[in-house]
Amino acid sequence: MNRTLARCFALAMAVALLTQCAAPALPSVSTSTTVPASTAAGAAVLPSPLPAATQPPSATPAPSPTLAPSPTPPPTPTLAQLSPTATLAPLSADERARIFERLWDLVRQRYLYPNYRGLNWAAIHDEYAPKVAAADDPAAFYALLSQMIDRLGDDHTRFETPQEVAEEAARSTGVLTYGGIGVTIRDDPAGALVTRLAPGGPADMAGVRLRDVIVAIGGVPISDTASFGSAGPEGAVRGDPGTTVVLTVRTRGEAPRDVTVTRQVIPGDAFPPVEAARLPGTRVGVLAIESFDREDLVTLVRDRLDDLLAGGALSGLIVDVRDNGGGYIEVMLETLALFIDGGSIGSSASRRSRSDLAIPGGEVVPGFADLPIVVLINEGTASAAEMFAAGMRVRGRGRLVGATTAGNTENLVLHNFDDGSRLWLAEYAYRLPDGSLIEDVGVRPDREVRAQWWRFEPIDDPQIKAALALLGAAR
Repeated sequence: MNRTLARCFALAMAVALLTQCAAPALPSVSTSTTVPASTAAGAAVLPSPLPAATQPPSATPAPSPTLAPSPTPPPTPTLAQLSPTATLAPLSADERARIFERLWDLVRQRYLYPNYRGLNWAAIHDEYAPKVAAADDPAAFYALLSQMIDRLGDDHTRFETPQEVAEEAARSTGVLTYGGIGVTIRDDPAGALVTRLAPGGPADMAGVRLRDVIVAIGGVPISDTASFGSAGPEGAVRGDPGTTVVLTVRTRGEAPRDVTVTRQVIPGDAFPPVEAARLPGTRVGVLAIESFDREDLVTLVRDRLDDLLAGGALSGLIVDVRDNGGGYIEVMLETLALFIDGGSIGSSASRRSRSDLAIPGGEVVPGFADLPIVVLINEGTASAAEMFAAGMRVRGRGRLVGATTAGNTENLVLHNFDDGSRLWLAEYAYRLPDGSLIEDVGVRPDREVRAQWWRFEPIDDPQIKAALALLGAAR
């Protein structure tokens, strides 16, 4: 579901963003691994939310990655930029047949939907088997496998070639690096609106300001997309670390100005994954969680909550998971435990089994046990983040403000093949305690407020204002 709206000009930043949906390649003919709840992202758009991945019911749900929420992925690097493992090795007819049969059979036995979303899966086998046998070229072979999986019409389930796996591994390990400027942007009628600045990053140091609009790159207007070629404006911003790019930016109320930015490699932690601050003139804190894809997220959230309390007692808390593409289910449950003392938020169920999604007990942060809470959600809230919002409501712990979430909570299981390719297969789905699904439906807010909230300072944000109204005396 291509609902993630944020875009990133610094491809080095995209490396960090892609880490959430990357999983290390594992040896073996076809090992199955449960990974984070995921999500998927356009022109330098962030990966859009991918489904949450959970462990088989017999085990405690493991981190669920979100497939990148599914926004349009950043441009694929050239083979010259990748490690030698990215080249496609030739496969014998027997090897091709084995991989094909295993891939087809995994879907047959384990795909979440027994009707295969209206497809005759046996007929699909008969259609592709002779094509696979004739595909001597490895690129053609892998294209057939990808095409077959795409026939499911499932935005979550996908096949990745050895080359794609190698590229992702290179990104996640830092082997593949790019020069960027350290900003995230959103489309604006006048150009590209800067919504986040990496503190101390290239753009920040050059004088670009939050909510500036980038109107041109190297003298070429952002609107003139044809002049940027297939890589788009983002390609014009990317480049080798140490090189420069000239941006024409406009601050509200001022004339456009040229800013020369020196590209740098943007580290994965350039943008804090968790931020917190008190709203000016109130005793209400705002806790913003970018994703649930970090193993240390709970520690970071706890630290930020302690920071909020250091300024005195709070009368309310706003938890912002807008555009949070998801992450690890286990991490999401542990984060809920900071506000809720145990209990179930529902289950993760496959065609054959179901496992309870339980919040750990005894972890509530002192000072937050009975504090009124409002959770901000929007169309970019996906996967594990949707489950977080649903869990807060299910446990009666928070009210929701904003827009209906992505409806993207299928849980993926990762299957690795011995040729280096892999399959992300939707095998589980999140169900509320009453058994209902939110897949393709989303979580609806208690108070709907549609707004381009990123254009405002927090205190003027229409959705935060609505949250303050719900908190009442908390202001």
